[in-house]
Amino acid sequence: MIYLDVTSACHSPLNTGVKRMQRGLHNFLRERDDYVPVCWQSAWQAYRTLRNGDYRNLERNARARGLQLFDFFAPGMITDWVRSVDDGFRLLNLFGDARPVDMLLLPDLLWDNRAPVIERLWVTGIHRVAIFHDAIALRRPGQSRIDRHFCAKGVRALSEVDAVVCISQEAEEDLLYFWRRFNLPPTSTFVVPWPVPFAGPRPNIFPNFHARQLLYVARIEPHKNHLRLLDACEKLWREGLNFSLRLIGCKAYPDHGWRVGARVHWLHAKGRPIRWDTHVDDKELHAAYRDASFTVFPSLLEGFGLPIIESLWHGRPVVCGANGALGEIAAAGGCAIANTESVDSIAAEIRRLLTDQAHYEILHLQAHFRQYRDWSAYWKDLERTVK
Repeated sequence: MIYLDVTSACHSPLNTGVKRMQRGLHNFLRERDDYVPVCWQSAWQAYRTLRNGDYRNLERNARARGLQLFDFFAPGMITDWVRSVDDGFRLLNLFGDARPVDMLLLPDLLWDNRAPVIERLWVTGIHRVAIFHDAIALRRPGQSRIDRHFCAKGVRALSEVDAVVCISQEAEEDLLYFWRRFNLPPTSTFVVPWPVPFAGPRPNIFPNFHARQLLYVARIEPHKNHLRLLDACEKLWREGLNFSLRLIGCKAYPDHGWRVGARVHWLHAKGRPIRWDTHVDDKELHAAYRDASFTVFPSLLEGFGLPIIESLWHGRPVVCGANGALGEIAAAGGCAIANTESVDSIAAEIRRLLTDQAHYEILHLQAHFRQYRDWSAYWKDLERTVK
C-alpha cells in the first residue's frame, strides 16, 4: 500500500506549494488500487481516513473563508479537537496493518505531534519517505520565532525516517547543514525537483508582449519581497511606463500582510493599476498566467520556486534571482536575472521586458522549448530513488 499524508491539503483549500504537491500526488495516485490518502489527527495522535470535507479541500472543490485565508496549521489542529469523537471511528492502525512492502509518503511539514508516531513506525518495517521543502524559517530566524521553533522540530523529525527527498540541491544542503548543527545522524537524502503541478496538456503557447501585464504569485511573507517589488513598480510608473501588476497570494504573517496591503491600497489610491487576490482556483490561475506578459518572482530565497516553473510552462518569462534553488531553475532559460535585494535591479529587468520586444521574445522562446516533467516522470524518479 501507498499511504499518502495529505494533511495540509485537507485542512485548507489554499493552493500554496506544499498543498499543491500533495494535491498533485493525490491526483496522480488516486486511481491506483494500492493507494490510501491519510490525514493526521493531532488530538488522537494517529492517522485517519478522510472525511467528505477533506476531499472537498483536497480536490479543490471548496472556497477559502475566514482563517483559511491565512496559511498556518492552527485551524486544522483546532478542528481535530472539535471532531475528535467522530474521528475516533476513522483512525488507522498502521502498527497492525502496515507491512515492510508498504510506503508512508510524507510531503508535509512535520511541525505538529506526528514525529514520535512516525519514528515508532520503524517496528512495522513500512518504508517512511519524507519530502523536504525548505529551511527558510531557520535561515531567517528573525522572520518568525514560532516558525523557527516548529521548523527545527520538523527538521529533527526528518532524521528519523528512512529516506528524505529534497526538492532542490539547496534544500538538501540546508537539511544536511541543520542536521549537523543539531547533532543528528543523517538518513538517506535524494534530490528530486518538483514537476509542473498542473494536470492535463500544456496550453497553447503564444507571446503576450503587448498586454503589458505583470503577475506575481506568492504568499505574503517577508522573504517573498513584495515591498521591494512594489517600490520597483512605482519607480517605473513614475517614469511614465504603462503596465499593470497583479498579485496572487494568501496571507501568512498578519503584520507583514497588513504592510503589503497598506502599500497596495496606497498605490491604488494614486491610480496605479494594481490588484491583489488572496485566493484563486486552478482555472483562474491558468487565466492569470495566460493574460500576463511575464511574471516577476523577486523572492529572496526558496526551497524550489514553483511559480517560476508554472510561468515558464505557460510560456511567460520570469524576472527572478539566480541564488540557490532559484538559480537551479533559472539556469535552463526563460528567466531575466535581477539582484532581488535591489529595487533598481528589479526595476531594470522589468523595464527591459516591457520595452525590448526582441529580448522578451527570446526569453519566451527559451521558456517554450524548455523540457518540463509531469507527475508520471516525477513518480518514476521518486520510486527509483527511494527503493
